[in-house]
Amino acid sequence: MPANILITGRPGIGKTTIIKKVAAHFGNRARGFYTEEIRKQGKRQGFSVTTLSGESGLLAHVDVQSPYRVGKYGVLVADFEQIAVIPLFQNLRDIDLIILDEIGKMELFSSRFVELVLTLIDFPILLFASLM
Repeated sequence: MPANILITGRPGIGKTTIIKKVAAHFGNRARGFYTEEIRKQGKRQGFSVTTLSGESGLLAHVDVQSPYRVGKYGVLVADFEQIAVIPLFQNLRDIDLIILDEIGKMELFSSRFVELVLTLIDFPILLFASLM
């Protein structure tokens, strides 16, 4: 029976690690994305987004000028949608598991992402997500 599994916790406790392990277990039957910190000389500079099919890009960075900001990070909403959100809408019927690593402030700037999350909550598929 399809379900929604949501994990929460402070930064750095292993939510993304769990997401990656679950994705590896499901293999090509899973779709979705995970986010990771970008660090330079030990300091966090931003965040990348990587899909389970291997596409990746920038989610947010200190050097990005954007009207969408979380603290010192400019958020690249259009890039996030192109890499991680739109492909999920196109393939919902062909998969067993959707993984969303991070339903947080940066991601929620995207109205398309919000629409995707609301769609998936009632969709007959296993949804595995981490919440900020």
